[in-house]
Amino acid sequence: MEPKINGFTPITMDIAIDVTHFVTFHYFEYPHKFVFDGEKHDFWELLYVDKGVVFVGTGGDDRHLLRQGQMIFHKPNEFHTVECDGIISPGLVVVSFVCNSEAMKFFENRVLRITQRTRSLMSAIIQEAKKCYVTDLADPFFTKLEARQPKPFGSEQLIKNYFEAFLIELILQGGREETILGTTQAQDRRIRFEVANAYLANHLSDNITLDDVCNHCSMSRSLAQQIFKYETGSSVMQWYTRLRIEKAKQYIREGKGNMTTIAYRLGFSSIHHFSRQFSKLEGKSPTEYAQSITSLTNKDRILL
Repeated sequence: MEPKINGFTPITMDIAIDVTHFVTFHYFEYPHKFVFDGEKHDFWELLYVDKGVVFVGTGGDDRHLLRQGQMIFHKPNEFHTVECDGIISPGLVVVSFVCNSEAMKFFENRVLRITQRTRSLMSAIIQEAKKCYVTDLADPFFTKLEARQPKPFGSEQLIKNYFEAFLIELILQGGREETILGTTQAQDRRIRFEVANAYLANHLSDNITLDDVCNHCSMSRSLAQQIFKYETGSSVMQWYTRLRIEKAKQYIREGKGNMTTIAYRLGFSSIHHFSRQFSKLEGKSPTEYAQSITSLTNKDRILL
């Protein structure tokens, strides 16, 4: 018999998803040639590609190409690997957690795409984690989250609520998985992309145009844009800018010239234009990026 309070009957709320523990929160950028040989553990792990592309292995011969905006869940004790594509340093969000809810079976063997609503929740989760924990979320090697003292009021509960809402929203959107093309179609699209991408990569200093790419690769503008949107999440010229900034980051890491030299080596019209494009894509200026590389030298050496 349901209890009554002052004549009213309170309703017990059904809990579809109950995340009992968080293990790690990460937001980091892997070097473009990074290969992680793999691991397995007795808790769930979410990997979301915020920038670039990565290859994710899930045991056996299963290997997934994840593009910007896609995510994969690894169930407990599922062996998984990560490999970068050798071109772009990808930005990844990784959240590992404990959840024994039956509804989690939905996420097994799925590659999902983030929506505007779930992206907002993901952003809130990461921002709240940065406020709640002193642990450097860009450090891929930490094994324990260290909370700030005193803890920000309600912060951990907000993280739990946001993340549970994130998982529920993914289920409610019906498992909007990526369309899988036929093998021949996929191979043709990938070959076209690789030819065009190689052309862009070989002309980073030349200020080439979309028409230059299309003429070189014998593609229409609309087909080129369609292929690049699918493969990278960006337009052709947005991707070209990304490649130039990635090369700039490489030059900065290797100490090959000052910012002005790097800007002109990569065909930017001015140091100010270079700095604006860099800040737009990286969220920090070239100088700030150089300072962060210096402060993380030892960790970078381990990764590289």
